Amino acid sequence: MNAPVLELVNVWVRVGAFELRDISITLDKGQSFVILGPSGAGKSVLLETIAGFYRPHRGRIYIAGQDVTDAAPEDRGIGFMFQDYALFPHLTVAQNIRFGLKVRGSGVVGHEETEELLERLDLKGLMERKPATLSGGEKQRVALARSLVTAPNLFLFDEPLSALDSRTREGLCGELKAFLRASGVPGIYVTHNQSDALILADRMAVIRNGELVQTGTPAEVFNAPVNEFVARFVGVENVLEGRVLSARDNIAVVELSPGVTLEAIDAGGPPCERVLVCVRPEDVAIELASPVLSSVRNHFRGRILTSETTGPLVRIKVECGFPLLAYVTRLSYLDLDLTPGKEVIASVKATAVHLMAR
Repeated sequence: MNAPVLELVNVWVRVGAFELRDISITLDKGQSFVILGPSGAGKSVLLETIAGFYRPHRGRIYIAGQDVTDAAPEDRGIGFMFQDYALFPHLTVAQNIRFGLKVRGSGVVGHEETEELLERLDLKGLMERKPATLSGGEKQRVALARSLVTAPNLFLFDEPLSALDSRTREGLCGELKAFLRASGVPGIYVTHNQSDALILADRMAVIRNGELVQTGTPAEVFNAPVNEFVARFVGVENVLEGRVLSARDNIAVVELSPGVTLEAIDAGGPPCERVLVCVRPEDVAIELASPVLSSVRNHFRGRILTSETTGPLVRIKVECGFPLLAYVTRLSYLDLDLTPGKEVIASVKATAVHLMAR
């Protein structure tokens, strides 16, 4: 069995008053691992520790099966892309790419592979241009090429798309993941942007105050957060307090307010347990009347309090005996006339409800 490309084992790092605590990560060939967290959580410090800019005071770091805990950055076989791509403005695209070869000196791809790389990244027509004349996507591809010609074992990305508009960023995220998967080089990508994380990640972790709070697939983290911080950070806007009344036949009945109950897939908690009920707003359906035939277990009559356009969607707040947020398309909003004061039915599938211990 091949060794992981990257393995962090119980790594602790102090940088001034800040500390990364007990970080363990495993990354296999071709995987894309996203570290999601708020500003100041330790995302960049973690990347820079893997790159060798900081040395752990506890724990070990292995790259391609080799212990590199005490190795210099240039001896780790890592490609690092910064937020601004760190291209030299006075050099042409060709010169920027050759700079990577000059710095590494050995362990680089051959001439034929370099030509193939430039072809795949659609850079051959840009070789004599300077960074100031390039678009954000073109700069990204140049930075990728500069790193890839050094034949890295691992890519590290420190929010390289953060300055771009959302439409451009989403397109480049998709291109980046496809290219890395084709190249076989795994990558760690840090961001505070949920959309980037969903597009890029094969696996991901949420970091807070120097600790990895949750690690898993995007589906696990976004749909089954381990605590309220993770839930709210990954966009679970409906986090409600409740009490488990019963749990039978794999269904839990939870009281949200006097006389108002919700059914969820049983999380194994005992009756009377206080819980937090998590429902993503995109999992709430808004209708004008209850459907005649439906497998949806939860229907709540309510009245629209507010509506707010957020890009292609409309965010609606409904009072159902408890506040409930939903996202609907603009077409549905207009067709159903979902203006404040409108009486509606809010529906939620039991499978879309996640229960957490309070």
